[in-house]
Amino acid sequence: MSFAPNFPQHEFEASQTAARKGIDNSLPADKLDDMVKVSWWLQELRNKINRIHRTESRARELPVIITSGYRCPELNTAIGGSSTSQHMRAQAVDIHVPGMTARQLVDFIAEHMTGYDQMIEEFGRWVHVSVCDSPRGEVLVARKSGKGVRYAPLKAD
Repeated sequence: MSFAPNFPQHEFEASQTAARKGIDNSLPADKLDDMVKVSWWLQELRNKINRIHRTESRARELPVIITSGYRCPELNTAIGGSSTSQHMRAQAVDIHVPGMTARQLVDFIAEHMTGYDQMIEEFGRWVHVSVCDSPRGEVLVARKSGKGVRYAPLKAD
């Protein structure tokens, strides 16, 4: 199985931190199937966003931009990621869509998509989504607090 047309492998491996620190963030062969699965989930999301939000006045498609995909353990440590991060298992991405707030994207995914394990609106800036074989459909919000990051269930408006 290959990566989805709009989500090539290199987008999941790209990291400014890895490049700056000389970390090889190449996707290992044993994690390829999981990342391919995420790519096709993202392709479905992109297709739905553009089918539903496309108007005559906005002919250009909205991209789904990956800001963080796969993270090797060394990269995950370098950025202060969770030791249990699904990014290290090639099952998670952080994304944003220009023209949509993080909350709008969360609401869109909750209404139009299935198959996600966790979806986290992080700091009002991006959305973390994980995809795995036994998805929980958990929706959270992450906020900085005095002691680090606090996660809580995201309540509907």
